Amino acid sequence: MSQDDRDSTLIQRAIGGDRAALAQLLLLHHDVLQRHIARQLADGPDGVLQVEDILQQTFVRAAHGIRSFEPRRAGSLRSWLKTIATNLIKDARKRRRRERRGPRRSARSPAMSDDGSMALVVERLAADHTPPPQRVQTRETLRKMRAALASLPNDQRDAIERYYILNEPLDQIAAATGRTKGAIRGLCYRARQNLRAIMGGSSLYFSG
Repeated sequence: MSQDDRDSTLIQRAIGGDRAALAQLLLLHHDVLQRHIARQLADGPDGVLQVEDILQQTFVRAAHGIRSFEPRRAGSLRSWLKTIATNLIKDARKRRRRERRGPRRSARSPAMSDDGSMALVVERLAADHTPPPQRVQTRETLRKMRAALASLPNDQRDAIERYYILNEPLDQIAAATGRTKGAIRGLCYRARQNLRAIMGGSSLYFSG
């Protein structure tokens, strides 16, 4: 089966709300999209923007918009993802130009930009209320984690990113989102359950 054939089946499932299919779609296009972003950033005016930051933002934007995506021809998903990435790069460069005129701030998510920090996030997620996991060592597991995080419902992804990636305390997350601490714990629990299901063969990191 060609990639376009796999895409066709997975796209229909993803549009219908299948988050595992969505994560698989993102994985199938991970390397092509990563190279596309790297080429664009290499032609840019500076080296501040990170490939993995743009890649993760592209995943999240695609996950948010997949239900309205219309697969008009073979390869249209790949083109759509590249367009999202290109627009994100343009937007990021515009923000940086504005920041140079005012106070300098960083919008990077610290745990998304390199494999070492992402591995720590995987371990934190896996170790929460479960036995100590095996050390995360494979790039494939990290790729699956990025795709799985992007495919979570918005409220679950936000809770996971705030608690496990940005290390915000529960009461701070609750205040920022208008929820109780118990509700945030519930979102994190459901997110871990969904990650376990979406990551499939890598679910040993989320056993228990």
